[in-house]
Amino acid sequence: MNYLKKLVSQTAIALLTISSFPSFASGVSGGAMTINFDSTALAGAFSHDTDPTRPAFYLEEYFDSSSYKDLSIDQLLTTHFIAGTGEISGIGRTLAVNGAVVSGRNKATTFSFDSSDLKGTASGAIGLGGAFRYRIDAPFSIQDGEEAGNRTLIGDFTLEYNESREINGHSGWALFNHVSWRANVFDLDNVVVSQINDTFQLVGNLALGEGFDHLGGSTGAIIGDFSFQTTVVPVPAAVWFFATGLLGLFASNKGKRNIS
Repeated sequence: MNYLKKLVSQTAIALLTISSFPSFASGVSGGAMTINFDSTALAGAFSHDTDPTRPAFYLEEYFDSSSYKDLSIDQLLTTHFIAGTGEISGIGRTLAVNGAVVSGRNKATTFSFDSSDLKGTASGAIGLGGAFRYRIDAPFSIQDGEEAGNRTLIGDFTLEYNESREINGHSGWALFNHVSWRANVFDLDNVVVSQINDTFQLVGNLALGEGFDHLGGSTGAIIGDFSFQTTVVPVPAAVWFFATGLLGLFASNKGKRNIS
């Protein structure tokens, strides 16, 4: 009986303590980012001019989250869903939001935030499945029947927010590539952020990031637009504090009883 009284007393103290935490952490689940590349603006952000019949820089292939996750880099560089090396449409290309547990090349979603203070609490990243392969109007060689030396690949994406990136007109939101190395490939500019009930949305322009500097890209050039939508999954921080504390109380008291 004394043990039960002590446990009830400790639990009451824990409840009073955690009730002082007002913040509620939220995660996100499902949804996608839809990208619309402006082919003229994309080509205009680069100055390559080896072949006048080709754009300076263009989208050659798109892989959605299911088609790319188990492919090697070599396969991503050579697979053709559309025959040839010509330009494909960059309109309506979607990158699906990954879950917390992923397989293959996909990056996990670890993003959390307090909806009442997004800027001050955002942490982690939103994993997005998919990849883009581009062609550069640069000299190339033929290897195994494939043009080589004039292509670049980005994928294994994460969408991240960093308040310190709110400079030069940028919103702080950026899309990062993780194929071979981590690089900011697109800054999200002129972003409108909204949350209606459990729907979280971002809408704005796509600006070329520093990840294309080595290819002669004009950093900051607007090369399209995007929309992003996901579902907010609220996770009250106090619930986790309480659960952890309660388990600790049971473990602590169980240990004391075994010793006696």
